[in-house]
Amino acid sequence: MKTDMAPARPALRDGGALLRQAEVQARQAMAVPALVRQHLLPESAQALREDDLSLTGGFAESIAARLAEALAGRDDAGRTGEMARHVVISHGPTIRLLHARAIEARLCRHTGLVGLNIPELPPRVETQIADAQDELSEAAMALIIAQSRFLSRAQAFVIDLDELPPEILHGLVRLALAWLQDQPGTDPVALGQAGNALLQGFDERRGRPHRLMRFCHLFTLPRAGDDWALADNGPSLVMAMLERVSGLPSDLLFDMLRDADLARLAVVLRACGVDADIATRLLQGMATLASLRPEDVPTSADLRALTTEDATRLLAQWRNLAPDLLHGSGW
Repeated sequence: MKTDMAPARPALRDGGALLRQAEVQARQAMAVPALVRQHLLPESAQALREDDLSLTGGFAESIAARLAEALAGRDDAGRTGEMARHVVISHGPTIRLLHARAIEARLCRHTGLVGLNIPELPPRVETQIADAQDELSEAAMALIIAQSRFLSRAQAFVIDLDELPPEILHGLVRLALAWLQDQPGTDPVALGQAGNALLQGFDERRGRPHRLMRFCHLFTLPRAGDDWALADNGPSLVMAMLERVSGLPSDLLFDMLRDADLARLAVVLRACGVDADIATRLLQGMATLASLRPEDVPTSADLRALTTEDATRLLAQWRNLAPDLLHGSGW
């Protein structure tokens, strides 16, 4: 007999039910910009966490401070606050990505709290590279440094510009320049030169996202077995592997970790060819990290009922919808 009042997980008796449930969640998530969901859908199970919102706000101020310093030549509290409100938060692609980075930082922070001692690298990678001075070894060390910097700076509510993809940074800089040009006492020519210098000096290869993708490229992507184990890879590397195989953007994948049943993520795993039992263990581990109920995620039987072909067709629809996330205001 149940002793709590929590709703039971809906029975997913066939793959079609799981597909329909995931599709509803996908369209809901894609239709409403991230930071207003709690206002437009107050009763929704997809409500945002206060700690994620707080960290996202800190990241927005951090990006604004960097822009103010690079473009306006100064970083004062008043200018940073205004730029955070009028530029960073109003740029939909940036704020969605920063929200995803906040979720990622929370998951990484929770690994120790739930008893997962994440190694710096998957054990089979450590065995493979050993003392070798090859391309994979260099990529692994660069990734360790970048991941450590990301997590340590996130603890101080700070994030680097190189966490932004080039296309998002270019859009953000254009918006920042337009806003600064409307401020009194600004020199449009000097602003333009500062903006060009910032963009020309940006090298995405130094950023953690690029290093994650490069490591996944050099490291043979696992498709089965314990190579997908969360305890061996950690949330950042698991999601990077899924990003590379699925073709979905990282901010959309991390947004899936807010679904109470992780149905969308289950579809992605099946579309990527991950075995049903392994996918179920991964979903349960992700649910634990995300402070969800592991018993609410699809079971192995649910996932076996979902064919890879059906999951792949739905994934293709999401890829077609994903570019819509890169446009429009976040408010």
